[in-house]
Amino acid sequence: MAQKLEQGSLALLNNVGKANFQIEFLSIHGMTENDFSKYEADWETDKPTVVAIFTDYANRKLKGKLLLGNFPKEKYTVKAIVNEINQKGNYDCDIVVLGSNKQVIAKITGVRAKGGVWGTKLNLIKDGAENTGKKFGEILKSELAKSKK
Repeated sequence: MAQKLEQGSLALLNNVGKANFQIEFLSIHGMTENDFSKYEADWETDKPTVVAIFTDYANRKLKGKLLLGNFPKEKYTVKAIVNEINQKGNYDCDIVVLGSNKQVIAKITGVRAKGGVWGTKLNLIKDGAENTGKKFGEILKSELAKSKK
């Protein structure tokens, strides 16, 4: 299934400049993030790199339309809810835009991208973060443009 704007609009994000970014990992290789971190000892060390890769590639695709980052004082938060990262590093996630009171303003479901071809579990996850970050940024940029019409 392709991505779909399930709820709301991204119109409020037009012309805000930047938004806080958060990422939540619900399932990695069929485990909760906590269980995965026990199974894969390097997860806690590598997680900030995974998040940075994801954010960097999303921002590259957004091309200045919106800057995502660690901006907790901003009015809006864009959240990646990673429903699953499989063994190949493929991601399935949703995009949720939250207002200042943590209310859901918009939700885009079905954001999917491929991981890597070969390497360690964490290398495949990092490859997936790059590809999914790109897809994430492309979708946000497209929905921002649609909301201006």
